[in-house]
Amino acid sequence: MASENARGRDEEVILHDHDNDGVDRRGFLKCMVWAGTGAVCVIQGGVLKSYALGEYGKKKVAGDLSFVQLSDSHMGFNKPANPDVAATLQIALDKIKALETQPEFIIHTGDVTHLSKPEQFDTVGQMIKGTPGQDIFYVPGEHDVLDDNGKGYLDRFGKNTQGAGWYSFDKKGVHFIGLVNVMDLKAGGLGTLGNEQLEWLEKDVAHLSKSTPIVVFAHIPLWAVYPQWGWGTEDSAQALSYLKKFGSVTVLNGHIHQTMQKVEGKVTFHTACSTAFPQPQPGAAQGPGPMKVPAEQLRALLGLTDVNYVRGKHALAVVDSNLA
Repeated sequence: MASENARGRDEEVILHDHDNDGVDRRGFLKCMVWAGTGAVCVIQGGVLKSYALGEYGKKKVAGDLSFVQLSDSHMGFNKPANPDVAATLQIALDKIKALETQPEFIIHTGDVTHLSKPEQFDTVGQMIKGTPGQDIFYVPGEHDVLDDNGKGYLDRFGKNTQGAGWYSFDKKGVHFIGLVNVMDLKAGGLGTLGNEQLEWLEKDVAHLSKSTPIVVFAHIPLWAVYPQWGWGTEDSAQALSYLKKFGSVTVLNGHIHQTMQKVEGKVTFHTACSTAFPQPQPGAAQGPGPMKVPAEQLRALLGLTDVNYVRGKHALAVVDSNLA
């Protein structure tokens, strides 16, 4: 069950013992101000690029479309890896508000909450509502569907979605597809999309021109980052087969709390950092989970993604940076 997986992930991976390092909450948050806390995605001529908020804020980046990716806010988490996840999420939102060029919308790629409690959903929803942007688009993480099979999530964020919360929409010539791969997740198991969602996806893209830029977003990566830890989606190959005709496909995910990228043919896979806490690199610990690191290192371990789109180009690419 998903709840078993989340409980297992609650066991902290402590790579550094800093119980006596003198870093109090104020010192922690001072460091977090400089942490990467989200990403701005800018699509220019069909090329998708991502910028850390701090870097993007210093540039004038023109594009046909820009949006922000947030991920893994884990509202309700309060362990040593981050004693105040609301504060670090607010840092990310403040950086968005300070951008000279405001994004048109925000995508949140899951684990909005840590324990899928109503007050945790409400806190994030209210915080993000105060951020500029026409719309906010969510997909659930496994922590958002713990105890009620996703009902609480869908009640708040599932309007006009299908099944467990999948949907698509179009913005300025770009087709966005939000997928759900966290239902019935077993501890350490891979994500799954399921036959119903796969059939819907095939129909959803069948009518689109092959020149249409595609952006897919889901919580668990759609490529095999590290299957030993469940960092992958077992039926992703079938989903991606429906996208082969398109010249430009970008896949945005969260879940692993670190930036990784893979280019495979015409598809660029990109995972985003968390606004809550880092996780170890694949295979660098006994298992995944919240990782406590020295406060001064956090600046390079949390992040956002910005995207900007300009019509006319062919391939999509993601360029990563962090606020360090």
